[in-house]
Amino acid sequence: MRPLPIKRQCKIEVQREALKLKSMPSFTKVETIEAKLAELDFEEVSSATVVSDGRFWHKRTFENASETITVSDEVGDVIYMRDPVITILGNSETIEKIRKIA
Repeated sequence: MRPLPIKRQCKIEVQREALKLKSMPSFTKVETIEAKLAELDFEEVSSATVVSDGRFWHKRTFENASETITVSDEVGDVIYMRDPVITILGNSETIEKIRKIA
């Protein structure tokens, strides 16, 4: 594999600096979160059921041009309040818009 030209390397590093990673629980219904993501031009690109620590999670991934957001909500009997978990790889503006509804 040959290295990228210096100009290309600098451009990639600048793009990575602009994006931040943030994970947060939400007390909002998943449907409300999905509606906000649609409003922000995010499109669902994948969906899966994941098993972690003996729990089942429905995990959906949303993307737009350069940002990625995952929404995970627990599947199963309602014994206690379950909060969706939102993980954002995006810019500060997107993180703040999602934080306002979460």
